[in-house]
Amino acid sequence: MRLGPSPHLDALCGEYLLGTLQGAARRRFERALAQEPLVASRLASWRNVVIPQPAEAERMQPDARLWQRIARDLSLHRYRTPWYARVGLWRGWALAATTALVVWSGVALVSFEPAMAPLATLASTTGQARLSVAMSSDRRWLQLTSTRTVQAGPGQSFELWLLPADGSAPRSMAVLGELGGRVAVPAPLRDRLGAGVKLAVSVEPPGGSPTGAPTGPVILVGAVAPG
Repeated sequence: MRLGPSPHLDALCGEYLLGTLQGAARRRFERALAQEPLVASRLASWRNVVIPQPAEAERMQPDARLWQRIARDLSLHRYRTPWYARVGLWRGWALAATTALVVWSGVALVSFEPAMAPLATLASTTGQARLSVAMSSDRRWLQLTSTRTVQAGPGQSFELWLLPADGSAPRSMAVLGELGGRVAVPAPLRDRLGAGVKLAVSVEPPGGSPTGAPTGPVILVGAVAPG
């Protein structure tokens, strides 16, 4: 049955546009819409009547008092997010806390980095090689700076020694792969780096002296500066 000649076509178009035409009746109307030009044309006419074009629609700005009355009548204030549950607040707090931590960490690193002070200058017998030694204010570290980079040869290492002022046996301070860098001071020797003490560097097997005393040639030696 064709819908074009039907006296109910206008009513069917209106119901279709309003969404009240459902089920089998809607499917039958859509088949007719695809097959009958008259149905498509009549639906287009009704669409212009029922659904205004955007250019014809008027923009309306609700009055502020109307919004206030709606909010009051619906008690919308109950659904406002409390200050302690606002995501933006906690994000801002977290960002501020992180920034403060980074700044504090930077200040702490600068503030607690111990100062270095000259301790001794070690030289070879010919005076051609020199090694400057500085010690941290907390006496935990030595900074070794050579006039030129000197690497230990194959099958060798350098060893730094403390030569006590009383002439007792040398004490090993560190095994070095090169003349330079930062060296941790053994705790028992921190208070012994004073006047009359000398520092020396010897050439030893890999891993240092096997006897606990210098076994190879001493290539650098120098006195600790008076405190």
